[in-house]
Amino acid sequence: MLKGIAIASNVVITAGLAVLAQGPLVSEEGPWRIVLEQQLKAEKGCALNEVLTYQEIPLGDSLGQDGRASCFDGREFTFSRQRKHQAFTIRACEPAVC
Repeated sequence: MLKGIAIASNVVITAGLAVLAQGPLVSEEGPWRIVLEQQLKAEKGCALNEVLTYQEIPLGDSLGQDGRASCFDGREFTFSRQRKHQAFTIRACEPAVC
């Protein structure tokens, strides 16, 4: 009986460590994702589901950012900004553009 409890607790601990090792996606992707998520919600009524593409582009002495994101309701948007302190430019993703 005690051996079964020990095995079960080891499984729970191992599973918990695996989740911790993965960590939250937001911190890995950076603070820009939080800003994008808030801006999509405020401007487009979009609950961010996934960032489909993302790239940083050197623009002089700074890094621009652009990519594509999807909402839980199925809509997709392209986003871009030239500097970190600027708001993203967000456009509906249309077949001719994406």
